[in-house]
This record gives sequence, C-alpha cells and structure tokens, in this order.
Amino acid sequence: MRMFILMFVAMFIIITSMTSPVSHAQTMYDMKDEAASQYKQADAELNRIYKMARESCDSEGKERLKKAQLAWIKYRDLCCEAEASIYEGGSMSGLVHINCMVDLTKERTVRLKVYDVENSWK
Repeated sequence: MRMFILMFVAMFIIITSMTSPVSHAQTMYDMKDEAASQYKQADAELNRIYKMARESCDSEGKERLKKAQLAWIKYRDLCCEAEASIYEGGSMSGLVHINCMVDLTKERTVRLKVYDVENSWK
C-alpha cells in the first residue's frame, strides 16, 4: 500500500510539472502556433523516453512495447479527432486537436517512465 501511495504521489508530481506556462497568445494563429511548438517538444521527449524504454527491454519486451506504442498512437489519433470533432467547421477544431495531442503525448511519456529509463536499470 505504501508503495502504491508513493507511486501515485510521484505520478501526480510529474503530471503537474508538465503543465505549460501561461500563454500570452491572443490570436487563433498564435495559439495554434504555440500549441504546435508544445507538441513538437512533447513528441521529442516521448521519442527520447521510448528509445530508452526499448533499450531496457529484452527482445520479447521490445516487441510488446512496440505493439503497445503502435496501439497507443492509433488511440491518440482517434481520441484527438473525436475531441476536435465537437468543434468541426469552427476555428477551435484545430486548436483542440493539437492541444489534445500535446496532453496525451505528455501522459504517454509519463507512462513510459515505468521502465525506469532515467536510471537505466535492466
């Protein structure tokens, strides 16, 4: 039970530390541009952690992780399309989509850290 509580607190700290700074963008173009930049950073971090996670696995684990990652990508894309569809035809659709991509990518990065890639143990 104590381990569960510690892991929960650690996950909470990681997730709350991922929140982006206050945006000063005022136009839809600027908001989308800022979100795209955040996604690019989040995706780069995800790829870095994913690579480290794969290196911590044996060959069977690598294959399982690859399948899980491909399934997650499909989930992310469908989930964000669904969220954006609420605003279909409006200017918010693209912004909602990219913000969803940022959020889910950061969440996945946290999940991949269960491989303890920061400490590189095998």
